Amino acid sequence: MSQPIRPIRRIPTADAYNQWADVYDHDGNILQLHDDEAFDATVPGLLSTRSPSRILDLGCGTGRNTTKLYRSLPEATEIVAMDVSEGMMSKAKARIAAEPQRDVKITWVLHNIDADSLIPQQARGVDAIVCTLVLEHLQLDVFFGAVKEALEKGGWMYLTNMHPEQGLSSRAGFVVKEGDQEVKIQGVSYNHSIESILQAAGEVGLRLLGEVEERGVDDAEHAQQLGKRADKWIGVRMHAAMTFCLDLD
Repeated sequence: MSQPIRPIRRIPTADAYNQWADVYDHDGNILQLHDDEAFDATVPGLLSTRSPSRILDLGCGTGRNTTKLYRSLPEATEIVAMDVSEGMMSKAKARIAAEPQRDVKITWVLHNIDADSLIPQQARGVDAIVCTLVLEHLQLDVFFGAVKEALEKGGWMYLTNMHPEQGLSSRAGFVVKEGDQEVKIQGVSYNHSIESILQAAGEVGLRLLGEVEERGVDDAEHAQQLGKRADKWIGVRMHAAMTFCLDLD
């Protein structure tokens, strides 16, 4: 017997992530597993060959990437950790507080790009940006306009997003129980094509370095490795990752 379709409730993105914060790191999200794998395969090399002095973790969430950056960046580097959700950022702060202390400065910036496209001064003048699984919630012109305000010429950005193939049938969200019924909560969401992302990036001077990397669930054996929620995604590309450089004129 097929499972009943859950009703979907769409609310402002900040509200959705405030509610999601308590379970975000523990709900078996397959896309997050792909995201961690992609980050670990690419970002350490970027940090080694193009070491930044100030890096923006754009959409830091619960600090999955903030913590990795904090552990691996050279001393005297600054991380600017920015997010729209106070609930998610509180988890990130607790995560960093539990780390052995290092001489790596973290500047926390609570900011809603969608409500105010002007990037706060603390987040300007960075020479690298890491932004994973955030773009889905923003219009492309808003997002890349903010990136251009924040990133210095010659700087780089590592960007990931839900693959548009998965986006045909899914959006970022989580399930809550309301009485006898399960409801899926989602924030604002856009299914951006890879072509439209690359075009919007090019319009602000960002040049793709290498190829777009795509990840999904290859087969039943791969699904078993990823967990019980992976079976339904066999044969579907779920994750796209790309690296850009903001060229000097």
